[in-house]
Amino acid sequence: MRPALSSVLSRLLIDRSGGHRRLVLDAFASAMRFERFDDEERRARQDRSLADLLNHAARCVPFYKDRLSAARISPVEARAALRALPVISRADVQTNPESFFAQGVEGHRLDATGGSTGTPLRFRVDAATQRAREASLYWADSLAGWRYGERIAMLWGSDKDVKTSSQIARANLRWWLDNRRWYNAFNMGPAEMDRFHCEMTRFAPHIVVAYAGSMEVFARYLEDRGIKPAYPLRSIISSAEMLTPSARETIERVFGRPVFNRYGNREFGAVAAECHEHNGLHLNERDMIVEIDSPDPVNEPGRLIVTYLHNRAMPFIRYDTGDLARFAPATACPCGRLTPRLAALVGRASDTIRTATGKLIHGEFFTHLLYSARHVREFQFVQETLNTYRLLLVASEREPPEREAKWRADILEEVGADACLEIEYVDRIPVLPSGKRKFTLSKVT
Repeated sequence: MRPALSSVLSRLLIDRSGGHRRLVLDAFASAMRFERFDDEERRARQDRSLADLLNHAARCVPFYKDRLSAARISPVEARAALRALPVISRADVQTNPESFFAQGVEGHRLDATGGSTGTPLRFRVDAATQRAREASLYWADSLAGWRYGERIAMLWGSDKDVKTSSQIARANLRWWLDNRRWYNAFNMGPAEMDRFHCEMTRFAPHIVVAYAGSMEVFARYLEDRGIKPAYPLRSIISSAEMLTPSARETIERVFGRPVFNRYGNREFGAVAAECHEHNGLHLNERDMIVEIDSPDPVNEPGRLIVTYLHNRAMPFIRYDTGDLARFAPATACPCGRLTPRLAALVGRASDTIRTATGKLIHGEFFTHLLYSARHVREFQFVQETLNTYRLLLVASEREPPEREAKWRADILEEVGADACLEIEYVDRIPVLPSGKRKFTLSKVT
């Protein structure tokens, strides 16, 4: 579909109740303006949003009622009040989630993330968060040259929320109107990658959004067969895990288009994104305040801590993302955006599992699989041999047998019905020297 037609139809035909798409596009336009404001204006706007968030948390969130002043916090006082609060880890939220839920907030829904560190988390989001997250992805895509209505190919996980045939039909219509096509990165055998290539050739996407590892695997597959793809027309966006220099070089060599790195998560949407200067990742300061816990955050990586400014159903205040990062030096980016940048991220790499039949399974498959976990605190999927696997779980209590049986069936469907799979409950999962832990670990060369 032509971009102009998709732009019109998507606005008119797939808007949800309350004018969701219109409000998303308003937020997208606001994000585009925000990054052009000078330091003083951006900080003043953040301070107002932060003060509103902290006052809401002091009134409505049990965890913060005893930690924030009963007196109203002004924008001038907001930063100092924020610095006085403790850093919150995923484990803190998992241990007592109710203490982080806002009381009296209506219109929220449950969401979940497996996360880059193999630590599942269930959380609440409100309508403002849903709009802001969607708008943040538009913002990040626009930094890679995308314009609203243009075609996007997603080499990503399958939509976990689509269950019935009617839901699939509605989703396909929505994606068709949105000029978006999905290609399942959880299943990338030779036959599947041949089909991806043929369909993308016909679709001719302007951009491809992909897991970094999956895009590299796809690029190497095409290169080994002497295929020079004519897509995408504009750029490739890499997200969800570390983009190594060698992966970037391989993808750009094969596709002949620039790769743009993006950093985000399920909780907040796009946190930072690369512009055409490829000189660090611009922070999404309209939606969040980002700290790096390091004595020298430009030269020494530290924990990346986010205060998200939108979610009133479950405020994330000084939330440790589990990732390590560095700030770029405070110099102006030639692109003209005035927001600060991340120079580097550490971690977020996952192994791709290769089965005995040659099928490739991206590590994100296992994080999606464990969205349903109620008691699991951490996990790691280990491939010992081509036919031997272990799912390691750290949990407060054992999951119900029917849930374990469902996991076993789903995993064996992917790795092979004759494979040996052990589900083991353990006290701890070893971490890497960087402090990160791989949620998938393949011992097969």
